[in-house]
Amino acid sequence: MNRTEVIVSGGTGLVAAMLSAALALSLRRVWLSAPLLPGAVFAWLLFLFFGAFALAEIPLMVFALRKMAREESPATRRVAVLLNGVFVFFAAVYALPNLLLAETRFVWLGLALAATAFLRFGASLLFVPVAPPPMNR
Repeated sequence: MNRTEVIVSGGTGLVAAMLSAALALSLRRVWLSAPLLPGAVFAWLLFLFFGAFALAEIPLMVFALRKMAREESPATRRVAVLLNGVFVFFAAVYALPNLLLAETRFVWLGLALAATAFLRFGASLLFVPVAPPPMNR
């Protein structure tokens, strides 16, 4: 997996994450007149719960992606490229409960979770690209 593949797949995941967060915010304005989980406690609990998963997943996925990127099999390397995009995008999935369920004044917590997509993209960009495996001759 080279740097170009990481940039393209991670960038696609980043754009998809930001678009899904924006879509969630627009759906919230259209369909939800009152928050489903009122109160600061619920918003903060959602943020801490999903934020812990969002941050704990980063080193695990970087390790797995690096291991997959070193494989000689082209199919495994293609799966690694696909998983890199999914990895970056999944920050938006963690943000959705806060964006859709919490009070309006706590929407910024969901946006902070969605912004971890930038952190995930940076981590994959810094740590995932590996040299291609040597050719067997």
